Amino acid sequence: MKKITKILALLMAMMMVFALGLSACGNKTAEPVTDDDGQNPIMNYVGNYVCGRACINIEATDGANGASAVVTWSSSAAENSAWTMTGTFDAESLKFEYHDCVRTDYVYGEDGEVKSQEEVFTGGHGFMTFTDGDPITLVWQEDQEHVADDMVFEYAGMVPDDGSVGMANPWSDVASLDEAAKGAGLDMFSIPEGAEISLGEVKLTQARCMEGLAEAVVEFPAVEMTIRKGNASVAEDGDISGDYNEYANTWTQNIKGLEVTCFGNREGESTKTIWQVDDTCYSITAYGLGGDTDYGLSPDDINSLINGIQ
Repeated sequence: MKKITKILALLMAMMMVFALGLSACGNKTAEPVTDDDGQNPIMNYVGNYVCGRACINIEATDGANGASAVVTWSSSAAENSAWTMTGTFDAESLKFEYHDCVRTDYVYGEDGEVKSQEEVFTGGHGFMTFTDGDPITLVWQEDQEHVADDMVFEYAGMVPDDGSVGMANPWSDVASLDEAAKGAGLDMFSIPEGAEISLGEVKLTQARCMEGLAEAVVEFPAVEMTIRKGNASVAEDGDISGDYNEYANTWTQNIKGLEVTCFGNREGESTKTIWQVDDTCYSITAYGLGGDTDYGLSPDDINSLINGIQ
């Protein structure tokens, strides 16, 4: 439990970079420090670096050339992955090398406590290479999964010394789906409000957005349904649902000429539904409340919903 609490505290401090925003970029340029100055040269580069929903925190671990990094990558407001590593920094090549990376996936409850964690791999190897400029940038060569290929992280500030930050939520609550689309950088986002499905009338409960992704939440007496629209660049293999559960059944339906992929534990009832149109991805998830963990939408409900989602 102490290990979980320690890692959670670090993740909470790390994720504050979303609150800082990229406006902090440009506030730091390097003034070279060498080992001869009696200071760890990584001190020129400590702080937070961001690219999209991923954040890297760099710290010195000793007075020589030891360094550490923690990468946090949010897939939703309740889920993220963390890569932790230590290694050495070369002042000439501006390269931090590590051989002990551990990736851990976390799921959080509504109270912010860790509901579950899964260690994905240990002993990972890679490099982080810095480039001086305004702002300083780094690229991450991650040799296990290549998750950061072609990504450039920009310096975005420091974690306050007093640690007075909480888990920053990458989502922004907004008043309408138009605002959600605008905040996500999408042309539009709509759901079939007023339509009647087997659960009742579709009424928007909550609208949210983050970079590249808009979300609508619809609540029924026994089911919570989430509808998402987002850029393919923020999807994982075309899936923007944020649902990584395994289901007993997977099948496809043709709706409006679209091939829609469905997942559910009950045959013909879809808990997760995903589809893609050009570079835009969509998802519908419907979770039963009150103990019905295998709830799924009927084919008719899915058809009615997809016909009204844009």
